[in-house]
Amino acid sequence: METGLIRGLHHITLCTATAQGDVDFFVKVMGQRFIKRTLFYDGRIPIYHLYISDAQGTPGTVMTTFPMRRTGLVGRKGSGQFTAIAYSVPGRSIDFWREHFGRNGVRVEEDSERFGERYLRVVHAGIDFEVVEDPNDPRAPWKSEYVPDQYAVRGFHNWTLTVRELEDMKSFMTDAWYFRQTMEDGRFTRFEANGGGGGRRIDVLHAPDLRQGTWTLAEGIVHHGAFDVPDYDAQARVKFDTEGMGFTDCSDRKNRGYFESVYVRTPGGVMFEATKSLGFKMDEDESMLGTELKISPQFDVSHDDLRKLMQVEDPIHV
Repeated sequence: METGLIRGLHHITLCTATAQGDVDFFVKVMGQRFIKRTLFYDGRIPIYHLYISDAQGTPGTVMTTFPMRRTGLVGRKGSGQFTAIAYSVPGRSIDFWREHFGRNGVRVEEDSERFGERYLRVVHAGIDFEVVEDPNDPRAPWKSEYVPDQYAVRGFHNWTLTVRELEDMKSFMTDAWYFRQTMEDGRFTRFEANGGGGGRRIDVLHAPDLRQGTWTLAEGIVHHGAFDVPDYDAQARVKFDTEGMGFTDCSDRKNRGYFESVYVRTPGGVMFEATKSLGFKMDEDESMLGTELKISPQFDVSHDDLRKLMQVEDPIHV
């Protein structure tokens, strides 16, 4: 098996409700940094594309959202989607997070264990989020004013995707995407890349009776998950090998401003992306990250008017 072509998780993109709701949850509850505000790079309707991460936008920490409430489009959760996003937090911090969620009006939906790890599950904008104790995660947290360092999120622990048929997805994960299967726990199968650990795990949930979920952009679903590649040669090799297996539903390379991406629809229906980072400081100084709306290139209308429109229709106050 090739190693190093997929280094781990990069970012995951959600269709949420409102921009302010995302800031309130990810910044003020989860304790992450609001690092970039821009617009969706496709289509003629201006939709926010917000980025929340650690201090630098390190791969494996980046959450991106499309707040969709103003469009009126509502999605259906189901198979063929990422269905939960788990954050890594230090050992002995679950009690803090339970109390922290309660203080912020976020209800804990489930307290559980799988793969020998403790999970708390909450819901934001109809999407499941989890915190998982991982005492071996060495990543440094963003120094948030809302969450003390000793309990703070380190980045993603894993993402869960749900499929109706497991066999073809197992083959894709190992032969096309260079992960290795490491564990099983009931209906969950864990895959890890590049040595495993925080930010390098995918859990596949087998749900043979679950209806297919929405693939289009619509509130309440995860649209796709992006995986970190080191360079363009690795990205091209991932695409070449994936197409060579017969998975020819691959996009050309697309420039997304802060990374360049190739997308593929996996056999389970879940959208994967192989992503080469370009960095988040190309158009803002580090101290100013996330403070000004950056207009995506397909809009040739007045940028000032577009900024005013978005602030009226979906205001953001940090």
